[in-house]
Amino acid sequence: MYRAALATAAVIIAALYLTPSATPYSPYNTGPDGLSKTAEICQIRDEADTIIIAPGASIPTLNISASTAQIVDLLINGGDPHQPIAKANGYPVVAANATPLTGPGRAIAYTSPISFVNNTQGPFTLGLAVEKGGKTLYIYHASLFTNRVFEKNKNFIRDVCLRPVKIVIPRGDPSHHFHELAAHVEKKWLVPLLLAAIGLYLVHRRQTWQLRRKT
Repeated sequence: MYRAALATAAVIIAALYLTPSATPYSPYNTGPDGLSKTAEICQIRDEADTIIIAPGASIPTLNISASTAQIVDLLINGGDPHQPIAKANGYPVVAANATPLTGPGRAIAYTSPISFVNNTQGPFTLGLAVEKGGKTLYIYHASLFTNRVFEKNKNFIRDVCLRPVKIVIPRGDPSHHFHELAAHVEKKWLVPLLLAAIGLYLVHRRQTWQLRRKT
């Protein structure tokens, strides 16, 4: 029973480690809506002056949130009305499935005046500079950093990633949370633990197979 429990735990750990997250805007999601490519060139930290926020998430201390209502731009887009082209730090950028940022601050990224959400006309804010505690915090919408638009926005993303960034999403799947936890564990311990878990699983499988042969 004890070995079976260890084997089950080993399978779960190995699966979580080897399976990319399916959570939209997760830095561990390798799909089109993930931020894995951005995470490869950025320093991801919990304490950072630059924050990337996903739709449905909020930053209560700054009273900033990202809506879930998508922005549409029929003319100024990247080949799809749900991929409006915005201006951000002097760069033209594609914002796939973007939603408005709401809250105080100076707009540093925004869509065109002809973009709209439902019956509301743009421009809509996708980036804010907020003064707090004697320093400037930069808040950007996650749609500017997804794998889908990474190549088109690479220069902008590299510029943003000159500083450490924090990524805020409203929720995550088990794989996201596992990788997030693993990121806080020293790598010198993580690999041995994973190898030990996989080893326990293989030993259990071998013993089970031998028992079946005897019967």
